[in-house]
Amino acid sequence: MEDEEEGRKFSQNHVTQSTSFEDPRLEGSQVIQPASRKIEMKRDPVLGFGFVAGSEKPVVVRSVTPGGPSEGKLIPGDQIIKINDEPVSTAPRERVIDLVR
Repeated sequence: MEDEEEGRKFSQNHVTQSTSFEDPRLEGSQVIQPASRKIEMKRDPVLGFGFVAGSEKPVVVRSVTPGGPSEGKLIPGDQIIKINDEPVSTAPRERVIDLVR
């Protein structure tokens, strides 16, 4: 429920009997960024690193090869933001691929 107090809108929660100037309807629409994680992989002579990258800026992991070095470390949808301490979140896809090779 929303009321006005001295020209300011506030919300009342009748279950917890509390009031707030924050609109609780906005909480569900906020996007929470996942935490970054650092992974280390060794290149397999046959499978390479075992993932397919797509899109640009940032490059996103499209798929992971079962049994490859990336399995259990990367998941489809992961963004590649740094390679060997070089920031790549705004780098072109070709630059990211060159660094991975």
